[in-house]
Order: sequence, then structure tokens, then C-alpha cells
Amino acid sequence: MMLDTPFTDSLAHLQRAPLGKALYSREQTDNGRWETAWLVRDEAGLFASFGPQPAVEFRADAFDKGGVVVLPILLRLGTDALGCVYDTWMNAYQIEGENVYLQDLARQDRIRIHIYDDAGRSLPILKTPNHLRGLASAVLDRQPSCQASTEAAFEYARQRFLANYTGVEALWHVLKPR
Repeated sequence: MMLDTPFTDSLAHLQRAPLGKALYSREQTDNGRWETAWLVRDEAGLFASFGPQPAVEFRADAFDKGGVVVLPILLRLGTDALGCVYDTWMNAYQIEGENVYLQDLARQDRIRIHIYDDAGRSLPILKTPNHLRGLASAVLDRQPSCQASTEAAFEYARQRFLANYTGVEALWHVLKPR
């Protein structure tokens, strides 16, 4: 079983990262179930410009790059004209075994998005329907026929994949809305 990163460790990592970053982690809900959630950190003024209930959209897909399945999951907060796209990347078939994040996404009904401003303050948590469920299930169904990859192999494949795009915004327009 793949080891997951505790939420507090993910938050500490996010707080050390430059602004404009996002990552996913797991959290235990009030009913005791584990869910995959996103954490985003950016400038307070930017979040304020989105309003109290910003638009949320995920775009994602799975790509085979030399036998390594690369899963870019992009999150946009705000609208097309006024919004920010945050990229996260998942190694679908890690050498450690089953991907608990994908397992969560295949069964959970919603996704919680924790937002932190540049001062480290937590803003209200956004909740959005889990439109990644079908993709997560499809990727998990393919796992028996795919080879597991190391983190180094995944990072190499991710870099090769991303080299085809001028940036995250260009990738956003290629990925399917979820």
C-alpha cells in the first residue's frame, strides 16, 4: 500500500513553497472516512478578487509516457477571465503499490479545497462535486495492465510530457473539463 502524506505535513510543505502552488493530501472527515483534498496557497488579494464563492473547475487526464502513467490534475479558481490555474501531478501507478489518493477520488462525492493566503491564514474551505470520480475509477481499472514506476521515472516522464506545452495555461486548454 502506498504511504500517504499526513495533512499537517502537506500543509507545512505548502507553506514553504512559493505562492501560487497547490497540492493534494488526505484528510479524515467527521464521519471517519478518508478523502483526498486539495490545498492552495496564493496572494490574499487574488483570493479576495474571486469573491466569497469562486468558481471551481478541475481538468485532468491520464497519459502514458514511455510506460509511465502521468496524471496531470489542474484546478482553476475563479472564472476564465479572472482566475488562476494550479497544477498538481499524480503518479498513478507508484512502485509502492495502490494509490490511496485515486481510491479516495473514485468513491468520494465531493472535493474539499483548503485555501491559504500569503500570510498563512486559512480561508473558508470550498466544497465542489467530485467530477474526478470517473477518471480515477478508469485509471484504477487499468492498473493491473500497467507497470509501476519509481518517483524518478515518474518525474522524468512528467518533464517529458510537460515539455510539449508552453506552460500550465496551455495544458489547461488541452485537458478535458471534469
